[in-house]
Amino acid sequence: MSLFFKRWLYLSFFLFLSVFGISAEDLSIDIQKSDKAPVYLAKSMLVLEDPTNHLDFDSIRSLAYESKFINVPSSEEAFNFSYSKSTYWLKVQLKNTNQTPKEIAIVISYPRLQTLDLYFQNPKEIKKIPSGYSVPMVERPYQSRFFVFPISFPENTNATVYLKVKSPNSINLPIQLWNRDLYDRHEINDHVIQALYFGIAFAMILFNLFVFFILKDSNYFLYVLVVSSTAFTIASHNGIASEYLWQNSPWMDQYSVNLFISIVLILFLVFMRSLLNTKNLIPKLDRMSVVIILLQIILPILYIFSFESFIKIIVLSHAFTAFWILFVGTICSLKKERIAYFFLLAFAFLFLALIVSTMRALGLLPTNSFTIDGPQYGSTAEMMLLAFALADRYNTIIKEKETAETLVKLNLEKSNFELEEKVKERTQTLNRTLSAMRRDLFVAKKIQENSLVTDPKLINELNLVYRYLPVSEVGGDFFDICQLNESKYRILIADATGHGVHAAMITMAIKGLYDNIKNFELAPSKVMEIFNEEFMDNFVSLNSLLTALILDIDLFEKKIQFASAGHPAAVLLQNGQLSLLTKTGRMIGLKKQIHYEQSELSFGSKDRLFVFTDGVFEAFNSKDEEFGEESLYHLFQSTRHLTLSEVEDHLLKTLQNFLNGQDRQDDLTILGIDF
Repeated sequence: MSLFFKRWLYLSFFLFLSVFGISAEDLSIDIQKSDKAPVYLAKSMLVLEDPTNHLDFDSIRSLAYESKFINVPSSEEAFNFSYSKSTYWLKVQLKNTNQTPKEIAIVISYPRLQTLDLYFQNPKEIKKIPSGYSVPMVERPYQSRFFVFPISFPENTNATVYLKVKSPNSINLPIQLWNRDLYDRHEINDHVIQALYFGIAFAMILFNLFVFFILKDSNYFLYVLVVSSTAFTIASHNGIASEYLWQNSPWMDQYSVNLFISIVLILFLVFMRSLLNTKNLIPKLDRMSVVIILLQIILPILYIFSFESFIKIIVLSHAFTAFWILFVGTICSLKKERIAYFFLLAFAFLFLALIVSTMRALGLLPTNSFTIDGPQYGSTAEMMLLAFALADRYNTIIKEKETAETLVKLNLEKSNFELEEKVKERTQTLNRTLSAMRRDLFVAKKIQENSLVTDPKLINELNLVYRYLPVSEVGGDFFDICQLNESKYRILIADATGHGVHAAMITMAIKGLYDNIKNFELAPSKVMEIFNEEFMDNFVSLNSLLTALILDIDLFEKKIQFASAGHPAAVLLQNGQLSLLTKTGRMIGLKKQIHYEQSELSFGSKDRLFVFTDGVFEAFNSKDEEFGEESLYHLFQSTRHLTLSEVEDHLLKTLQNFLNGQDRQDDLTILGIDF
């Protein structure tokens, strides 16, 4: 092409822009827009497809290829090129109108891209940042489950960002522009959510493994296998596995998701055949299920030996197998199998998520946050509903046993000796089961007690003495002590509604939430607000509430800052006078965006602080008389001359005398501090 013709093309282009009122600057995206929220770039990017896979960066910047970049239809959030052998080049114009440099990040939130190189071109330099799963995690510019390109954008500058993409997997490109600080915070929140999902999965695995060892029912073990394999599939799908399990294995990044999906479907088919008893209920369809199991064993082997030949086949087979499981579940439901209702509803969520993921991979649906994270949402719902199915099954077994015992009693007159032998045998079986359950409750008690163990160094530094007495083996009270800096300590005490196993499960869950935020150097009221938001986001479905009190004790400044979410008032004894640390807000779990006030008290040497749950004073004797807060306050004042340990022992003895043989109705926790 002659120099004259090149100049004519440039002149024509700028005349076109002028006629329609568009300047070259208008085509650029101002990075200031990312200061408040991420900016989706898909609609603003031009695309060049290279079927030959021979073009390099210098080539695509030449005038011959500059005009071949075109607008490609996409969703608001992402491009979806499905499975393609081509290399794709994308570019977008960015500008920084600020007079200071800006730290930004280009984020591609899809972890299965083999080659993903970014070129940053401005008037001063051209910078290349290689990434993709072919690059080891430690060599990437930002170690994350997604591909993140941190860029220092010079002040008052226009720049062009190019992306080179090639992958044997489906090519999906959710591209966002982030303010670097905002993304760092988003990354922390994202890991909290991932930790919650895998924490729930681990809890379900552990609990049902215990049940399996108790009941020796293979369905519980199959459920554990299904949940475990699903969790691994999700970890591989969303990049968590690449970030933590195999940081330098392109082979696993390329093959793992479809291999794990095949394993999940195989285990789900086996679990379905066992749980729904399809061999006897629908024998013809059951034989077809066996054939599909064999197919899901053979296809992954062929897929490993010839990826490109079988990738679409195995993806379609996953969709077909999921449809088959849904179909069999529907047939069993129509035959009025009670447990099939739970199974069908549980798998419907996973089926929908799998179909959405498959259609996105084949380019039939757009790539966005729903289609990317859909399997994770579906997996969570499926886990819970299958657990309900197993629980209902166990309940049905118990009812069947009770019916059998009733029949035994009705026939007692006809065959006393024979029935007595059967009753003895069944009683022994039940006793063994109850003994095993007691042993498991004892283990749960030890686990909860260990979770409450505080560093002896902190206890000594605070001169702290505590008593923790649940009503049963496990309880719903919880406390935590941590050190914020050299002189400041933070204490949390919380009380979930109810007691026993249900309340204990909730306290263990909130411990996981609180551990993530307790070391934030924020005011207690702000920590309480974050705590309430996290609880509402993750556990509102449990229909449970809790009271909580957070105290920051500064031994150097001799001050106590606190926020109370409907918790019983703590007591501060000063020179024989009693001060109450009353509530500053409503209980946690009522609603989102609750505002908590904050109060502050000063203390001196020889002052004494008591923090406790309502089980300390809400004790009723046989006459339905309550021990009450006033009696508790009087006890604290009258025992000022005793040590903390003696005071708390005296309190427990006084409560025991007051109850006069009556059992306590609530868990009891009390912490005492001598300043």
